[in-house]
Amino acid sequence: MDTDPARGTVVQSREDRRLRYIDSLRAIAAMLVLWVHVSELFKTVASAGSGWVHALTVPINAGRLGVVLFFAISGFVIPFSIKLAHRYPVREFLVTRFFRLYPAYWLSVPLGVVTTYWIWKIPYPASAFFVNLTMLEYLFDVPPAIGLYWTLAFEFVFYVCCALLVLTGNITRYRRIGALALGLVLLHIAMVPLSHGSLYGTSFWPLNLGVMFWGTLYRAEMLGLANGLFERACLWGTAFAIVVVYPLFFALYVGIPYPNTIPYSLAILLFIAGTRVVRLEFAPLPWLGLISYSIYLFHPVVFNPVLRFIRSTPADGWLWHWHLAAYVVAVLLLTIVVAALIYYAVERPSIRLGRRLARRWFGEPDPVATPAVATMA
Repeated sequence: MDTDPARGTVVQSREDRRLRYIDSLRAIAAMLVLWVHVSELFKTVASAGSGWVHALTVPINAGRLGVVLFFAISGFVIPFSIKLAHRYPVREFLVTRFFRLYPAYWLSVPLGVVTTYWIWKIPYPASAFFVNLTMLEYLFDVPPAIGLYWTLAFEFVFYVCCALLVLTGNITRYRRIGALALGLVLLHIAMVPLSHGSLYGTSFWPLNLGVMFWGTLYRAEMLGLANGLFERACLWGTAFAIVVVYPLFFALYVGIPYPNTIPYSLAILLFIAGTRVVRLEFAPLPWLGLISYSIYLFHPVVFNPVLRFIRSTPADGWLWHWHLAAYVVAVLLLTIVVAALIYYAVERPSIRLGRRLARRWFGEPDPVATPAVATMA
């Protein structure tokens, strides 16, 4: 029997409260990705002997770990941001999501073309630029303006899945969401050996979507909405499949190196630890999580020109041969400044505009409680 969503109702006034520990996990995820990208590229100009800063990221595939952590957070947050008590929840959700993601993303596309291609004298076709504006460049096999855009395709599809779950009345049927999460993860595990590992790469659709739906079930269990035996079996069965079965099976049977699978295991463990064991809510982590979307989007826009400028100077100049950790910290600080400016100038006004338009177009919310603790994402 599916869980009654009314068991977890909360008052409307709590909808805009943020979960600070989730923001902290966002910050960690964004910084892991930045650490990998910057250390990998700047090791070519760094001092001898400091390459260990990048080498540390390799065994755990820290960049993928950060991305998977983002996927779990999306599953944890996004479905519960849909205001089911409102008159047109799907339309309102899609409008607010559009204004949450696309304005900053649109700014990143031309900046990405300039800093990833043009300053390196690499041509970039105009047709690819316009396809990138849709956020679906990977679905059309078009070169991205910034390589990390591949993750946004998964987010986009997950939003569509959430809308479909609302339309079909399944968004709070956690037995089905649990079965979906476990089924997707097991499907991926079954598919990769059959394809001789050719599915491995950025197009791990079943696994990545499975992580997202696992995050949804995990949140429902924390709220007391999915405490049945079947839901719990799906929740912890999916976690066990990702943390234990997945890396062992592929390392021992398929022969895929563990750095390709271990980030999924570590991301799930880190997510559980950060939500149940130690909730990191001390400054500045929650604030960095607030601007993490721009940190993620724009850190290549920062480090590419910096690296290009360093390489344009004499190899014995003062900008060369820093410790690799110093380059990582310097780029992180510059990225935080850029991300904060974009958040306050673009992201936050766009979020507010999306909410205003949703209220204007789809009416005021009904004066009843909603079945989730919604947070701005």
